[in-house]
Amino acid sequence: MEKKKTIITYIILGILIIGVIALGVTYAYWILTRKQEGTNIVKTTCLNVTIEEEQDNILLERAQPILDEEGLKLKPFKFKVKNNCEDYAEYTINLEMLSETNLKSEFVKIALNEKGDKGVPTNLKEYEEYKNLKIEGTKEGRTLKTSKLKPNEEKEYELRIWMDEDVTIEDDTMNKTYKSKIIVEIKNTDKPYIESILNGTDPVLDGKLIPITINEENGKVTRADETKKWYSYAEQKWANAVILRNGVEDPGPDEPIDENDIESYFVWIPRYRYEIFDEGNYDGLTTKTNKEQIINIEFENKDEAVKSGTTSGQMLTHPAFTSFNTNGIWVGKFETGYDGAGSTGAAQINPANEAAAIEAAKKVIIKPNVYSWREIQIAKAYTVGRHYETMLNSHLMKNTEWGAVAYLSQSQYGSHESVRINNNSDYLTGYAAKNEPTTGYTGTNELCSENPEACNEYGGSEKGVDGEYNTNYFNKESVVASTTNNYTGVYDMSGGAWEYMMAGIDDNSTGDGHTGKLSAGRHNLYNSGFNGNLTCSQCNDNGIEVNHEITEISDGIDLPTDDRFFDKYNYSTSNTTYNRGFLGDATKEMGPFQSMTYETQSRLVGSWYNDESWLVSDGGPWVMRGSGCDRGSGAGVFAFIYDYGRARGSLGFRLVLAIQ
Repeated sequence: MEKKKTIITYIILGILIIGVIALGVTYAYWILTRKQEGTNIVKTTCLNVTIEEEQDNILLERAQPILDEEGLKLKPFKFKVKNNCEDYAEYTINLEMLSETNLKSEFVKIALNEKGDKGVPTNLKEYEEYKNLKIEGTKEGRTLKTSKLKPNEEKEYELRIWMDEDVTIEDDTMNKTYKSKIIVEIKNTDKPYIESILNGTDPVLDGKLIPITINEENGKVTRADETKKWYSYAEQKWANAVILRNGVEDPGPDEPIDENDIESYFVWIPRYRYEIFDEGNYDGLTTKTNKEQIINIEFENKDEAVKSGTTSGQMLTHPAFTSFNTNGIWVGKFETGYDGAGSTGAAQINPANEAAAIEAAKKVIIKPNVYSWREIQIAKAYTVGRHYETMLNSHLMKNTEWGAVAYLSQSQYGSHESVRINNNSDYLTGYAAKNEPTTGYTGTNELCSENPEACNEYGGSEKGVDGEYNTNYFNKESVVASTTNNYTGVYDMSGGAWEYMMAGIDDNSTGDGHTGKLSAGRHNLYNSGFNGNLTCSQCNDNGIEVNHEITEISDGIDLPTDDRFFDKYNYSTSNTTYNRGFLGDATKEMGPFQSMTYETQSRLVGSWYNDESWLVSDGGPWVMRGSGCDRGSGAGVFAFIYDYGRARGSLGFRLVLAIQ
């Protein structure tokens, strides 16, 4: 790779004409002329951005396909982008393939990251193509990064390029050459709106994410003007953004966005530290109490020292943000849907293998009034998540990330009250129960009108239409099912489908319960689809035929090795040793816990809103959150339970973006 210093600048002229009077009247007998008293002034805005290259070009001769892990260890090309002005600047990092290039971009992997962050291996073909090429003879251009620079801000990048590990001898790659140059386009921009209480953790918009505001009366979307107030956490109005469907252009500030043009909604969860309110030292069942309270949080940007509290009253930087070292995460506003599904059953898709799951990532939608994507093994959901928006670090939600949303909701910046259940039994997203359930799951549909002391009503509806027992998202009454009690919050965190987290127990392969890999699942029939050891091959499954000779899965998808993308809990044979949870994951801190019986149904519940509370164990090694549409008061933001990682019609998932 050759290097080149290229800055394409777009200068906005500020034109100020003062006191211009031009009056000329001409008659046959006299001429009257007036002289301008003021001065015409034209000023150009400061635009002085430098690119500093810190080391030599990338040069890989006789290159061969290598694993992503090896690619990330290659010596990078380093460069800095610095804004030397007092104005804000927007910049785009592009990669242009030179005329000598005859190796197709589909065979090239790259990783671009800020210094100190971990790169995301991405096939070059996945980056958006741009046509406004700057180098004569360039064959192809790809946009790698779009971001902003504050006045006098500097960012340092590392770029690595290698040959994709999936290249085979049959591919046309022999004796080929790939040459490219970095091009940085810069234009000055107005100062974006920031909220002082966020302490520098304001929303990070990158590439595809379009900021929006939502009408408080009907849920309709308008493209936000980033220079104006478009969110306010002080007023419990969280920042929202959308990804538009392919081919739909950004309409520009203050313009409406048609719902059909939207592919996915996301909500910004700013980085914060919180005051530990319960150390979570619960190793079994006792008696629950009502311990709901407002959680004290302080927004903390990633340049500040991390808080490492361990006891009540101390501050702890929430672990959801430290794993990726980000100033926040974008959380799917709704459970993930399956694009084009016209019925409950049509959204039940479990791809056959890893390749099919990668292809299925194109079917992701995250919208209201769509059928939740269910009956998918965790390994396939994880693969879908990682390949949805790879450059934005898209991934299957972790349990600690769920906890980050839950605690923000329960803080002074959220609703700090119970979030209403989505009781739509057709698994349509964004719905809210018309009545608050008064009891947990009883095994029957208890109507509130007939049994107000023990009601747990649920039912289906036509897509996008209010049901008998629930309201759809665009009915403003649905906001009771939001984490903010308004349209800006996260939905489906109570009820809907149970949601798989990328979180499970240690497989105990080393015998000490905490140094192995994630468990692949319960047994050969009930498992995640990941390769690995099974935790409970000898378990009694009530007559279900299990091959007890199978102790591991070897024909599935490899477990991830990058621990940023999963949470792992210590092995145990008990689902009531709650002290195995993590501070911040909204499990161990929700105690004390007890067993309760609703009619004939026995449930374990915690001390926050009576939400169900079953920790992972060898019998159920994967975490689920939120509970189901039929679980009554047992459903909630603080509900957690275990499952096997299997595909099941009542189990869905949610995606997160971690932009670095």
